[in-house]
Amino acid sequence: MDNNGRQPLVLRLNRGAAGSLPRRDFLRRASTGLLGATLGAAWSAGAAGTEFRRGGMTYRNLGKTGLNVSLLAFGSHTDPADRIPAGPGKTVLTAAGQARRDRIISRACDLGVNLLDVYDTEGQWEPAARLVKEKRDKILISLAHECTPRQIDRACGLFGHVDLFRFHTAEIDGGTLENWDRLRRAKTAGKIRAIGIATHIERTMLAALEELEGLDYLFFPYNFIHARGDYSRFLPEAIRRQVGLIAMKPLASGSIVKLDPTARMQSAPEFAQIALWRESTQAVLPAVVAELTKSLNRLPDETLCMAALRFVYSRPFVSATITGMFEAQCLEDNYRALAGCQERKTEEHSALEAAERLAALLGDQWLPPHYRWLEEQWRA
Repeated sequence: MDNNGRQPLVLRLNRGAAGSLPRRDFLRRASTGLLGATLGAAWSAGAAGTEFRRGGMTYRNLGKTGLNVSLLAFGSHTDPADRIPAGPGKTVLTAAGQARRDRIISRACDLGVNLLDVYDTEGQWEPAARLVKEKRDKILISLAHECTPRQIDRACGLFGHVDLFRFHTAEIDGGTLENWDRLRRAKTAGKIRAIGIATHIERTMLAALEELEGLDYLFFPYNFIHARGDYSRFLPEAIRRQVGLIAMKPLASGSIVKLDPTARMQSAPEFAQIALWRESTQAVLPAVVAELTKSLNRLPDETLCMAALRFVYSRPFVSATITGMFEAQCLEDNYRALAGCQERKTEEHSALEAAERLAALLGDQWLPPHYRWLEEQWRA
């Protein structure tokens, strides 16, 4: 449910899960607003003092960590067009690509972005450490993946400490618990301020809440197409436990841009993948494109991506929205979307609904090939 009690645009039921609602009961509760009221009550119970604005940026508490994170956060992925191999499983950026990324990050910091996510696999630890050295006390560094003591110590050597450290997991198993214990020890030692996981799977989110002692935050995929019904179990429980929620894939890995027939190509994350999609799939039906374009009812400089980001920004349970930004225009559009998120119009909901219908017509073809496996998780 959104702030106005509207139903999520896509309702994907968690069939067969313990405690899940039968489809008829779920739809009845959703249609009467009871589900939204439950989520709203859970949020309100711990909402006091959770948000403030400074300049044009909104900041929210990250769960119980005491950290205030910018609602717009800078994502870890780098531009595929600028990557060059740097050993097994690792890339770095060309000199020109790194310089452009550094400029965009610096501009983001000037706009109030204070959460920077960094992948070592994309060669960004050292560049990020150099870039934030003079303003380290104002920037929260988020790292991911390998949780070995050696890597944690290396990170602390570069950044002084790590503000957020997570790893990705599809299941809560023995390996997960072993990694988790390493993060807990590092946090106890003062090397890490907040620990969490990233996952695409709702049952794993619920298991993490139950089994990972000291869980501070969780990365989960959230966008207007995947505002799913089965999150009706996870979100209230995470809010009740005051676990910080960071929305990843707010533009579905950049794929939402292709639902907008007039979007600027250069403003889309993973734009090379979108070009590949356009070459490998059939043209969208003109009637569908016409319906989408008409329903947008937007200003000349608005994009569907901006409306999609406003949808995520407006969710009060989202502490931060993390997205890749490869071009300066991406950052400016995302920031403008944040500045206007309090002024969302009814027409924008129509635009999102039309784009959701277009995505349904496309099936799994709306996602880049390397992300289509997620459709099994995202859509019933």
